[in-house]
This record gives sequence, C-alpha cells and structure tokens, in this order.
Amino acid sequence: MRNVKPDLRVLLIEITQKCNAKCDHCGSRCDINSGELLSKEDILNALTDIKNNIGTDVMINITGGEPLMRSDLFDITKEITKMGFDWGLVTNGTLITDDVIKSMKETGLKTITISIDGLKETHESLRHMPGSFDIIIRNIKKLKEADFLDHLQVTFTSNKRNVYEFPSLYEILDTLGLDSVRTSCIDMIGRAGDHEELKLGRKELLFITDFINKINATKRTPIIWGCPHYLGDKLNNREFYCFTGIYAASILYNGDIFACPNVPRRPEFIQGNIKKISFSKAWKDGFEIFRNKKEHEYCRDCRYKETCGGDSFHSWDYDNDRPSFCYKDIFDKPERYFLKKMKQQYGSLNISVVKSDEIAPKVYIEPRAYEELKNLFRFGTRHPLNMYEQQAGLVGYKTGDICVIKYIFEDNGYKRYKDNAMFVKRIMDTARYETDVIKKNFPYSDDKDDYIGEHGKLEFLGFAHSHPVQSELRYSIGDELLHKRLVKKLGNYIGILINPKDETIGAYIGEKIIQAELVILEKN
Repeated sequence: MRNVKPDLRVLLIEITQKCNAKCDHCGSRCDINSGELLSKEDILNALTDIKNNIGTDVMINITGGEPLMRSDLFDITKEITKMGFDWGLVTNGTLITDDVIKSMKETGLKTITISIDGLKETHESLRHMPGSFDIIIRNIKKLKEADFLDHLQVTFTSNKRNVYEFPSLYEILDTLGLDSVRTSCIDMIGRAGDHEELKLGRKELLFITDFINKINATKRTPIIWGCPHYLGDKLNNREFYCFTGIYAASILYNGDIFACPNVPRRPEFIQGNIKKISFSKAWKDGFEIFRNKKEHEYCRDCRYKETCGGDSFHSWDYDNDRPSFCYKDIFDKPERYFLKKMKQQYGSLNISVVKSDEIAPKVYIEPRAYEELKNLFRFGTRHPLNMYEQQAGLVGYKTGDICVIKYIFEDNGYKRYKDNAMFVKRIMDTARYETDVIKKNFPYSDDKDDYIGEHGKLEFLGFAHSHPVQSELRYSIGDELLHKRLVKKLGNYIGILINPKDETIGAYIGEKIIQAELVILEKN
C-alpha cells in the first residue's frame, strides 16, 4: 500500500451535533436534541496549539450537526480568521439570513457547502424539512449576490430515492452561478444504516457516474465526485486514496481527536481528546493506524489495488473484517471475465442452461468439474454402482453474484440405499479434509496461474447427490431439512440433485432452497 508523509491540510471541527433536520441518510445521528460539548475556549485553545506547532496553512472546515444552530459560531470564526486560518462552512442552508450573511462576510468565510438532496419533494422528504427546498435556493442566490466567497458549492448525496433526479436538479443548480456541485454516494453509516433501501446498486452508480462524465466533458458547472470510494474507470480512471489521518483530521463535538468524521467512531481510532492532550502532539505521535495502512488479505490479489489503495477507511466493515463497499464486487463483470478465461483454457465451449422459474443466483460448473461429475455418477446408464444414492462434494468460489464449481470429490453416504442415504458427521469431516487438500495443493497444480485470486477464494460450496429412482427431480423432506441445516452451519450452501440415467440435474441454493440457474460448460 502507498505510504504518504503526514501534512495536515484540512481540519474539520464538529462544532455541534444539534441539527434542525433529521435526514434519513445522515452519516451520524444528528437531530434537534443533540448537544454540543465543546466550549468556545476549548476550540480556540486547540487552534492556538495548531497555529504555534503546525502552522496556519490548514483549512478549518466548520461542520456539525448544523453549525448555524450554535449561538457563538461567529464569535469563534472571528477568532479563527484573526489567527490567520482560512475557514469554510458545511450547512443545510435553511438558517441563512441577511444577518447571517453579513456575519459570514465580516468573520472571513472563504468557502461554503450547502446540501440539496433531490428535487423539492424528495429533498424535503429525505430531510424531514417541509418548505426547505425553496428557502435553500433563495439563500444560495443571496450568497451569490453578496459576492464575497472564494467557493460556493452545493453537495448532493445520491441514494436510491433521489439518484435519477440528479440530472433535473443539476439543470436548476447550473443556473445559480455555483463554483461546483459535489456529489457522492450514500454510505450505510449512522442513521443511514437504518435505511438499507437507500443503498445504491451497480445500476444507479453507473447512471450517476455516466452523467458526471458527460457534464464534465463540457464547460458547465463542474461536478466533483466526493471522497467516498474508488470507482475506477467509471470516473475516467481516477485513482483513489483515503487521506484521513494523513492530510485530514477532525475534532469531534465532544473534543475527541479523530480522523474523518465519517469513519466509524470506534474507541481504537480515537487519538485522544483536546481537553486532555494537545492536538499537535496527537497529530505528531498518533494516527498510526491510518498512516501505515496495511494491505488486507481481501485486497492482496486484486488487480485494482494500486489505484484503489484499499478504498476508504469509512467503507470498511470492521466487525466482519471485509469491505462494506468494493468496486470489484459491484462493477466487475464476473460472468464475462469468467467465460473469457474458460474459452482461453478450453477453446470452444458448449453452454447449456438449466433455467429457474424464479429470479435466482447463477451457479456455473466448469468443463472439467462437469466431466468428473458425469463420470462419478455414470450419466446416461443404469450401472450397478449408480442405482443407490451417491454423493459428491463441490469446491469452487463465489464472485459477484455467481458461484463457480471448479472441483468435485467423491463422498459416499454412511449407508447407501436407493434414495435414502444417511448423512452423518463423518461426511462433513471428509468434506473439510478434501477441501483443505485442494486448497493446499492448488498453488502446485496446473491451475496455479488461474484467475481465482482475482475473484474469490476456493471454498467448500456444497454437495451433489443422486436420486436414481426418481423420474422427477425434487428434494425429499429429509433433503430439505439437511439443506437448511447446512445453510445455517456453512452459509449460502449449494445443493445439486441428479438423476444419472436421465442425465437430469438441478441446483438449489440458500435457506429458502431457491432453484438456481445452473450453467453447464462443456468442451466442444
């Protein structure tokens, strides 16, 4: 991973958590009842320390909550300017009045970012602020007329409820004389985590990034993509690096010294408190976890790691130790890439599909694995060894929305008898052992230069078993109970059911035992 020398350029001061809005997509949980625990003296003492020990070439961004709810805001910002710092403001724009604009100008405001999250009805619904849209547009016009700002910006947080309104909203914003429009995607943190329905998918992200690229190819008001997430070639191959703790830091509403306020506020990330330690000391001696970012195992074999840099700290799922957002998972076309590699390896392919009646995941069987499956179950014949139920283990990997079966191993039931083989603990022990053998020997096999590292890890996916007497493929009651038990034990378990003589096959997946779309690859 890339290491960069620390150089504080931006300090965000969360001056309050009190807010007159209650946004569904709020990255924290600010509302009218939230408080402010930092006094004016606490803030100014911290800034005096920064001035003396770091310097004044640091942009101070005042944020919240809603900063304009703090009664001594302009007393504080007046002193900030006197110290020699430039300062900016992040606001929802509803509390701006003529007097507020006068105070902004007198106390040296340089930049302002105002939030608008859709057209009138959507914006007011997301923020629970009836009438706010027209007030904000009016206040933006007043700020433009006052003509004292270095940069006037509107920010738009895209989510599933508002993303398709962005082009129409942009047409309004483009008439206001803004210096830029900043957009980013909702992150499922803070109150936003309670609204999973707002999370953007691949389709929505493609829509908004395509629109950004289209506008930025013109000379209209530029659209800036905010700091969340590496988006690769979707934004003209833009590299990404999370500079929290390197170029940026924050003082939270309670005085905690922190990185970007969007990073989960876990105790291990707090670098002290300005009431107990000087900010400059924390900046000099702390932030180690952010500055020496280690390459995570999840990213190790990813082809994007040099340009992605492991994505942002706030996009990591620290409880499950994996990204909560990953470009590779969302934008890669695993099926296209997988089939391309298969054709390179096997030449011409015959592809047959066992359709599902439901909207269901896809399960692919590689040509070699399918050949082994046919041989093991003796497809197309009545053989003395396939007249009783047989079972085989499935090893492969998951990539995006598909599962790929790559290897097969034989695993007989404890007692074989027609359609009623018993399933005992020894079978799972054998499955674990065989999977472990495959994983350990994979680097030394002919597949050592294969593509698995780019898309997923080899793992045990499930079992295939036969019903040699059944004319119609269907799970027995015992099969259903076992499938559900294994889903709870292993996760998203795949079960494949086979009638060997008729060469019929089906795949079933998940706790609800949905029939998957089974894609069988055979070498021509």
